[in-house]
Amino acid sequence: TPALRRAVEALPPATEQPGLDTAQLRRPDPEFRLSRTLRPVRWLLAAVVLCLAVESLTSIAFPSIVRYAVDRGVTPGEPARLWAATAVGAALALLAWLVVAVLTVLTARAGERVLFGLRVRSYAHLQRLGLDYYERELSGRIMTRMTTDVDALSSFIQTGLSTAVVSVLTLVGISVALLATDLTLGLVALAVVPPLLAATLWFRRVSSTAYSVSRERISLVNADFQENVTGLRAAQAYRREEFAARRFAERADAYRRSRMRSQRAISLYFPFIALLSDLALAAVVFVGAREVASGATTAGVLVAFVLYLGLLFGPIQQLSQVFDGYQQARVGLRRIGDLLRTESSLETGGTGTVPVPGHLRGDVRLDDVGFRYAGADTDALTGVDLHFPAGSTVSLVGRTGAGKSTIVKLLARFYDPTSGSVRVDDVDLRGYRLPEYRARLGVVPQEAHLFTGTVASNIAYGRPDADRADIEAAARAVGALDMIAGLPGGMLHPVGERGQGLSAGQRQLVALARAELVDPDLLLLDEATATLDPGTERAVLAAGESVTRSRTAVVVAHRLATAARSDLVVVVDGGRIVETGSHDALRHAGGVYTTLCDAAQMRAGNNRLSRTVVDGDPIESEIVR
Repeated sequence: TPALRRAVEALPPATEQPGLDTAQLRRPDPEFRLSRTLRPVRWLLAAVVLCLAVESLTSIAFPSIVRYAVDRGVTPGEPARLWAATAVGAALALLAWLVVAVLTVLTARAGERVLFGLRVRSYAHLQRLGLDYYERELSGRIMTRMTTDVDALSSFIQTGLSTAVVSVLTLVGISVALLATDLTLGLVALAVVPPLLAATLWFRRVSSTAYSVSRERISLVNADFQENVTGLRAAQAYRREEFAARRFAERADAYRRSRMRSQRAISLYFPFIALLSDLALAAVVFVGAREVASGATTAGVLVAFVLYLGLLFGPIQQLSQVFDGYQQARVGLRRIGDLLRTESSLETGGTGTVPVPGHLRGDVRLDDVGFRYAGADTDALTGVDLHFPAGSTVSLVGRTGAGKSTIVKLLARFYDPTSGSVRVDDVDLRGYRLPEYRARLGVVPQEAHLFTGTVASNIAYGRPDADRADIEAAARAVGALDMIAGLPGGMLHPVGERGQGLSAGQRQLVALARAELVDPDLLLLDEATATLDPGTERAVLAAGESVTRSRTAVVVAHRLATAARSDLVVVVDGGRIVETGSHDALRHAGGVYTTLCDAAQMRAGNNRLSRTVVDGDPIESEIVR
């Protein structure tokens, strides 16, 4: 709506948000420290500490005012002093109210700034990490760090931290006031402190372990939940709903048990605090009453002591309750720190000092490249030597798992090779500045990811400033314009999460148009036409012939019809390059490629599948791996 648009436009840019060091968004944070995180709000925190000190002093002053009112106003019968004490008490109450109001705003502002910085830094760091991190980490665990861990820290900073500081200051101040008011009664009241400290140390040790285990288990619960929601269609198709529900219940029950372990510790600790409070009160009343009767102290002192005891154990109980939030916040902060200290395999693999010129020629070389995925027992690629001349169209063919997609991932620098080098225009990819290099790429995987929005916004994802004419031209170049025109709303047709509302083939055409719009110098198609029907694939290949001539295109060929149109065919088998050459040269060479073509023809003949003729050679239009 216009009102919402005006409100959004009025917001300052992200780089102008207070409390955020934008330089940290562009570099990893291997030495993450809470002090560095709090540095942008240090003056706010100083004001918070001042307000907390004033609030504690007002709480501590009340029993002394009551003592003065009893001993100097009530006992001698002097109402003027009683009214004076009442006025001072009312002024302190008003001051406390103002301080708490200011404290609430300052604490919220400081907390939100810190959390804003942590969220943005964590998100930016996640974008820097290589794909190997996401292959070894569950997505639910990552989401837990961005949600549950940050929320726990948020709750503690905005409420628990101020309560804890006030409680500590009040506790120290009251202890001093007790001893200064009456040494004997003060020692009686503080006799419960040693067992209290021992119980607190025990509770911290037990609850700390329980909270760490709980946070890990809720991560597994979140990961399992997200996986089940994403894979619900498969679970229903294979009737695994009961198994999935049972496994989720088991993990949720493990989390429940870990939480109950900490709650059992709480059930022992908190009542013990209340017991000590009652024992201290009883002892003070017993000793104080005897002293009042003997004239060793006054009634006002005894009343003040009873009030001080209420204030003494109140902060202790508050600290005990805050400790629950503190433990969760501490675990969350540790896990966020672990994330920010995680080094990206791509950033550690090269300095990235070579600037990328306006355009790349697209001359690609792989020199003795070897690669092994993290945790794998064997290499995915071994001794790969390839040369793709600038402007050529290269097809990678081979059986499933041969290593075709791995080569594309290395060219996109989603990974760095374990050995050897990948070079574009005689420069090792690890030497290029990664964002600049990727700006010259067009990458379309087998299952392209579309974002919530419209068809037009998804095509323009790589170039948000593109106008309608540019978007339509990109769609026309890949043969997607007619498909888009047939959608309700055309370019403004809504696209749901992960491309909901479009078929698999439609999603892929939009992804191809998105890659075309950025005008890449190196186009990487990882089985990008595998989800298209043969007719649509032919249209896409025909439309793409003119545009691929001006750039280097590397295609993982799902169908041999695609390979037949390429300048160079590379056959990958077992992580090695076994054949290279043109389609015509390899078709009758009697090697792996010949076997693939013969198998395709045999399936085409047996199943009476549709064919497409390329240079007089029948090539199967259906799947050939």
